[in-house]
Amino acid sequence: MTSSATPSEAPERLGPTRRRVLAHLQELADPESTEAMSAALDLHPNTVRFHLDALTTAGLVRRVVERRGVQGRPRVLFTAAPTVPPVSDLPYRSLVQAILGHLRDDPDADEPVAEQIGEAWGRSIAESDASLTEGTDALVAVVNALGLSSRVAETDGVRHLEIVRCPFRDLTIGGDATVCRIHLGMMRGYLAARAADETVAELLPWVGPELCLARLAPASDPSTAD
Repeated sequence: MTSSATPSEAPERLGPTRRRVLAHLQELADPESTEAMSAALDLHPNTVRFHLDALTTAGLVRRVVERRGVQGRPRVLFTAAPTVPPVSDLPYRSLVQAILGHLRDDPDADEPVAEQIGEAWGRSIAESDASLTEGTDALVAVVNALGLSSRVAETDGVRHLEIVRCPFRDLTIGGDATVCRIHLGMMRGYLAARAADETVAELLPWVGPELCLARLAPASDPSTAD
């Protein structure tokens, strides 16, 4: 028998040890015992039981009674609830790297596929954005929600979006700007869909150790066209 509890706690709010336990179970196709988890995670069995109880109560993990054809008390095993999103970002990052690898190897410079993907993404975000905020302020809220911590700044009369944190930083090491091109397209697509007065003329990755710059320009400026 299994528990069919509806998840009552968001996985992203879990503490580090509880996330480790859940991430471990999400890597396994078959239910596992407390003892096996204790050995795999190098945690005391009581610690594992404590976190399993909390995860089960939250509906993130299910108890499974082992079916055995031998006498004796059946063991209680644990498995991750199938509808819970992965708490490890490894599956997503692996998928992203595969997509970036394909875009990176595309020799056709006349078809900026990365930017086109980004523009379609930006338009889809704009279509679902019910915010009343307009223009660049709306873009800042969007990119910040995506993990690109940013702010608007002006230097010598030129407006920029200063991006001070990017969750894809390690994917740009070595000068690969493929993910940056996707983000450039996303910002352009979003602003165009919202009929903003500005667009992003260019995105300059890592102009400083902790800084990328998205240069803003009037949407009607012909110099911003590709």
